[in-house]
Amino acid sequence: MPALTPMTRRSIVRTLGASACATMIATTSVGARTDSDRTTDDDESTAAERYVAVVDRIVDGRHVVLLLEEEGKLVDQHVEPASEMPDVEEGDVLHVVVKDGDLCTYQHLPERPGEPADSDGIPVAPDPGGGS
Repeated sequence: MPALTPMTRRSIVRTLGASACATMIATTSVGARTDSDRTTDDDESTAAERYVAVVDRIVDGRHVVLLLEEEGKLVDQHVEPASEMPDVEEGDVLHVVVKDGDLCTYQHLPERPGEPADSDGIPVAPDPGGGS
């Protein structure tokens, strides 16, 4: 039987260093592949945008006009067939998701979050009298 030679500190450090380097390279390669796959998924999901919307008006019972807000500022408007939104009324506050110009979903909110905006996108000052 051949005699075993004891490992020196230098050979142990070299072995551990080579193993750590190989592990890091393999992990980085897998991570790069996973990140490129995620980018494709993120690109598709970025087309969907969330807004707070106020039902501005219902035109002839056929079209619902939504004013879309971001951070309390008017950014756009969206028109949807009234048949797609049978449970809304003028003045309702909604949380909406719009993707590629189409309304995906909406949910009623009890009140407008943050500071309200008028139709010009200018924040509405609170009533100084504090009442009606």
